[in-house]
Amino acid sequence: MSGPTPTLEEVRDALVAPVLSEGRMASGVFRNDGSFVEASRTLLSRGRLTDTPPCPDPARARALTGRYLFAGLARDHFGHFLLESLGRLWAVPTLDRAPDGILFLPRGAERPLGPLVCQHAALLDALCPGLPLLATTEPLKVEHLIVPEQAFGHQALITATPAFRRFLRARLEAAFPVEGPERLYVSRSRLRGAEKLVDGEARIEKLMRKAGYEIFHPERHDIATQIARYRAARWLVGPDGSAFHLAACVVAPGTRVGLIQRRYRTEVVHSFVDQFAAFAQAETHLINPLLPKSRLSEEDRAENLAPISFRALSRQLAEAGFL
Repeated sequence: MSGPTPTLEEVRDALVAPVLSEGRMASGVFRNDGSFVEASRTLLSRGRLTDTPPCPDPARARALTGRYLFAGLARDHFGHFLLESLGRLWAVPTLDRAPDGILFLPRGAERPLGPLVCQHAALLDALCPGLPLLATTEPLKVEHLIVPEQAFGHQALITATPAFRRFLRARLEAAFPVEGPERLYVSRSRLRGAEKLVDGEARIEKLMRKAGYEIFHPERHDIATQIARYRAARWLVGPDGSAFHLAACVVAPGTRVGLIQRRYRTEVVHSFVDQFAAFAQAETHLINPLLPKSRLSEEDRAENLAPISFRALSRQLAEAGFL
């Protein structure tokens, strides 16, 4: 997908296909000769790419005059939003002049071309201050469309390009000041849905609180508070999850990170380690307290549970210097 220097293509009279309901979020950009712009595809989780859609009929596409930057998918889920919706914004500060707006492709609700309605608007405003954010669920014919390659995302893109890392850190540090304790435990205990919770996390919180950590539930705070806390932390501990994708982008270089593995998808957990190393040169310790799968009951396996050994957890945290 993306090399050390991502590409950027400027397309005249571009045809934009919105996200289709069928397939793997088929969507993207076509040139006026009908050829597909491969850089408009987005890398999804598990190494999948968005499908190539049919080329829109120019006669039926809505005309959009002006010069716009193509941002790709607009995801609602926070982790997917970070990894699939921000990866093209690196191009904004490289342009000779500001575009007339940033164009996103949401999925689901039927919306004609209009302002992007997004629960993560504060983060986008920090990265693209003053630029209109547009969304479309209808085909468009855009007079001048800038299509950057995705420079941050899942798997091979988790470390991003140097230019993207510099862009993201500079913009977020400028927008959100540092505030909070040096020891922070990022909890999942108030999330809804059994599949999102960590086995015995109330006990883990008690252990970390006794060790001087503030217990932090990021979903209960606005993005400014989340970033302020992560920037202030020097010891950051918690189970793997979307919050750590944001934390990795902004923690101070040299921060000690204790990443608790909460699920058996080892490749996902290691991606966080790689991201922290690339974005912040952080010293990340992987804490794996999961019981071997061979010891799980049939009921636990059926419910996709991941029981932990509290003794192993506390021992590994102590050995790594977090307790």
